[in-house]
Amino acid sequence: MNSPDQKAKAVPYRPRRAALNWVDYLVIAATALTFAAVVAANNPHAARAQTTSTIIPAAELPAQVSAPGEQSGLIKARIGLALAGR
Repeated sequence: MNSPDQKAKAVPYRPRRAALNWVDYLVIAATALTFAAVVAANNPHAARAQTTSTIIPAAELPAQVSAPGEQSGLIKARIGLALAGR
């Protein structure tokens, strides 16, 4: 390859630029924050640490005004009006 009169030249070492740029660091930070938020939202120990939940007794629940079957004509009329308005 090299003829005897050619000598190998020394190439000066140049450090490569950073493999990651600032956008990569932003993506890594956003991923870490998202992961932390998901873990905090789904922490099973946080549910145990809460006091007893407030349960509304049946006597305090609001009374139902009517059954849905009684107003089926009204529901159909509203659907018809919504479709006619398009």
